[in-house]
Amino acid sequence: MRRLGNSMAVIIPKEVIEETGAREGDVVKLSLAIPRARREEVLNKLAGIDSQAEPFIREKRDRF
Repeated sequence: MRRLGNSMAVIIPKEVIEETGAREGDVVKLSLAIPRARREEVLNKLAGIDSQAEPFIREKRDRF
């Protein structure tokens, strides 16, 4: 892992990339252990859910 701006980046060795045939733009699944006590908070943050935000209300009820 390396810092990339305000985020962290996972570095995948060239040999692994070549062996798997992965290319730029491919989707990679990553699994992280999240402590049970903080799981809801962390998942909400990852999903972009802000508990302090005002509830969403549609301006026009006749639109979907």
